[in-house]
Amino acid sequence: MRLHRLLLLALVLALPLLLAQCAGKQSPDSMRKELMKRETALAAADAEWEKKRAKAAKAGQENMPLDRLEAMGEMSLQSKDYETSLINFMEILRQNPTRHDIRYKVGVVFLLTGQMEEARQQFALVLMQRPEMLEAHEALGMVHLEEKKYPLAIEEFQQVLNQDSNRIKARHLLGIAYLEAGQHQRAITELQRVLRQEPGNITSLTTLGQAYLQKKDYNRALVPLKKAQALAPQDLKVNRHLGMALAGLKRYPEALEAFLKSGDEAQAYNNLGVYYFKDGQYEEAAKCFQKALDLRTTFYPEAKANLQRALEKLQLAQKDL
Repeated sequence: MRLHRLLLLALVLALPLLLAQCAGKQSPDSMRKELMKRETALAAADAEWEKKRAKAAKAGQENMPLDRLEAMGEMSLQSKDYETSLINFMEILRQNPTRHDIRYKVGVVFLLTGQMEEARQQFALVLMQRPEMLEAHEALGMVHLEEKKYPLAIEEFQQVLNQDSNRIKARHLLGIAYLEAGQHQRAITELQRVLRQEPGNITSLTTLGQAYLQKKDYNRALVPLKKAQALAPQDLKVNRHLGMALAGLKRYPEALEAFLKSGDEAQAYNNLGVYYFKDGQYEEAAKCFQKALDLRTTFYPEAKANLQRALEKLQLAQKDL
């Protein structure tokens, strides 16, 4: 490949000299045509070379042992090179379509890359071969969850738990599915079961806090969120939800401190301003929104709109005095 490109480069560099020598015999228009003709020929030659190289690579892959293809697919999956991973796994399936374990991994790649229709098809094929494969049921449930098909997701996760009631991942996902479906108390019940098995599960602690936040039960939300923060002090999601719980309790200085740990400073002041606004403290809200804009003049339009709304409310309140 390197030698081929060097030869092409040498030919391109020689063109101006050749054209200069012929300048006395050719018109500018004929020279341009000759140049375009040569460039087209070079492009065609390069394309043909790439085609041959791809064909050789494919032949090499087809002749590669399956265990080598699988190892390369696994390494690519671990390094998040999903395209290469998929190519290797698909080649294994082409040669051996009954490898349900490889088909499951293909489904996972599709799931990770947001190709839900393809992921669903692969997991369905796996479950036709291995209906008892709990990982495939969980993965199919995650596809339904991403597609907001919550009843189907709940059904898959429950099916897993019917076979293995101690499976923490499935119970956590069931809690999320209930939460997304607006069934807060059922979500809380499932997440509490997870935490009885694994008290330090940060993801479940945070999700439990979210469930209480959606119920506006801020005091109960604080308990799991503070535990999560103690385990992961710098976790952005934990601190953001902790800030929401504290702001809901009107503990604004503490809320600001948590919001500041959940992202940039401008975002933190905007978040706090929203809670001041909800509480009817329009002057404090306006100060927060203005602070957000001062910190970052290109802050998103929401902060500007929030500031305008707060000032309008403040003016109305002052007129009523």
